[in-house]
Amino acid sequence: MTYNTKVFNYSNLAEEDKQIVVAQLLMLDSIENVITEYTFSNEAADNQLERISYQEGIKALIEAKQSMYDDIIEWMVFAIEGYEHEIEEVDTDDFFYGLYPESENK
Repeated sequence: MTYNTKVFNYSNLAEEDKQIVVAQLLMLDSIENVITEYTFSNEAADNQLERISYQEGIKALIEAKQSMYDDIIEWMVFAIEGYEHEIEEVDTDDFFYGLYPESENK
């Protein structure tokens, strides 16, 4: 699905919802760490069977990471759609606009 990032972005979330998104992103980061670990293990593998196992694991983790990312976006949309107050549009194409304020001032 395509969502309007000007409305559906991190900066428009309520504070308690922002905390939930940060926790979800930490889980996403954990998956990325395992992908990195598997990549190094794959490169150091001694035999073909081991390499295939790591490669398949990496593929599955990449799919899980993308699925989790999509779920986070959909959860943000669901949360924002449930707000009763008016949501201000922000000129951005980033769903996570406002998560890292220091980079947006550059």
